[in-house]
Parts: sequence; C-alpha cells; structure tokens
Amino acid sequence: MKKQILIAISIFSVSALFSQGSVADTTLRMSLFQFQGGFHQPFGDMGEKYGTSASVGFSYAYKTGKNILLGADFNYLFGNNVKDANTMFHGLRLSNGKVVGINEEFINALILERGYAAGFYVGKIFSGLGRNPNSGIVVKLGLNYFEHRTYIETRQDDYAPLEDDYLKNYDRKIAGLALYEFVGFQHFGNNRYANFFAGFDFYQGFTTDYRSYNIDLMQKTDNNYFDILIGFRVGWVIPIYKQAANKFYIN
Repeated sequence: MKKQILIAISIFSVSALFSQGSVADTTLRMSLFQFQGGFHQPFGDMGEKYGTSASVGFSYAYKTGKNILLGADFNYLFGNNVKDANTMFHGLRLSNGKVVGINEEFINALILERGYAAGFYVGKIFSGLGRNPNSGIVVKLGLNYFEHRTYIETRQDDYAPLEDDYLKNYDRKIAGLALYEFVGFQHFGNNRYANFFAGFDFYQGFTTDYRSYNIDLMQKTDNNYFDILIGFRVGWVIPIYKQAANKFYIN
C-alpha cells in the first residue's frame, strides 16, 4: 500500500505575480493599480462648447473575494475643439476679427479644452462570461468632482489683456459634481501578465460657473449647467495580491 506524504510549503508575500490561490480557479482579493486612457463625446451644455476630447488617468481599487470593487480615480481631459474659439476676445478684436497687440502685431493664441474628473466608485465583476472567476463583465457607479475650462496660451507675453493674470477671465471655467457609470469587461490573465479592462463610461455633471464675471462677454456669470460626457476607455492593470501555499505530493 502506497504511502502519501504531503509536504506543504507556505510563503506569504505581496507581489503582482502571486496569489492566495490561482487566478484560474479562485476568486482573489487584490489591490489594483490601473493606468487608462479614452476618447469622449460631450452632450448637453458641454456639447455646445466643445467637441470630441481625449483623457488619460489612473485609479486604485480594492477587489474583494466576492469581486466587489472599491476604488478612486483621476482622469485628465484635453481636446482642441473649442466651438466658440473664433468669437472669444470680443472686446479686443478689430472689424476683421483679428486681435492686435503692441507694435501692431497680430496676436496668435492656442485655444484648447482642458478639464478633469476625480472621485470614488463602487463596482462589481460578474464572472459568468470570463475565462476565470476574477474576470468578466464589470459595472461601476461613482461620484466625481468634474471641471472643464477653455485653456488659452498666447505667444506674445507683452500684451497685458492676454497675460496670465487676465486670461482666467476668459476661460469659461465650469465645475461641479457628476455621476459616473462604467460598463465593460475586466480581464485577469491566467498567465499573470495580461490584465486589462475596456468599456464605456458616462458622466452626468451638475455644474455651475466658477468665475463670477466673464470679461469677454462683459457680464456676470452665475448659471447652472447639465453636462454629459460619453466615451470609450481602456486600461492596463497591475494587480497585487498574496502568494498561495504550494503543495507537493510524493508517492
């Protein structure tokens, strides 16, 4: 009769390469560091001011043994489609639409979109369609601080109305809280290296004017807005989790 001797060697550490069990067959607790980017289309009040934009960002999330996600993220928005760019600096333009600085030189300015969204979210990975218990359809719900503005960079520093201290009066900065949703797919590779997500995200911003006065329009600003941003986002994930006990059987 054969005797079986079980030798169990347990090594406990935190590493992106090891786990409490196996990604292939066990739902694991993980810390997730994610680097992400995407493209977005604005609607609502935001859609009247800007066109398509891009974003880059990062997030941290803790995934429980039940595939619940608790996380925080930051995404930086940028674009070059400012719809009212040709009508800005209304009080500074000549009849031909040009802005003239000192020495009677035309002013050249870069007019771009900038903004960010930062906040917290909860989520759930539904593993039925994944290749392992840690992968599958992912749904997230969150609350963000949401801000966007028109970024202006002039190439002539000696024209006082467009120097740094005055440019903020033209930036149409808007900020407020935004609801956030994400629906996509989360994948953790059995080979420990291919970890990523991709999907659609949605923002609904309840925002207001940040500046109390718009010098360009020469009027006070205290308006409320409903901003919508819909996009597609992908990201690379670095998971960190504990090593399992390795078991060897000797007959």
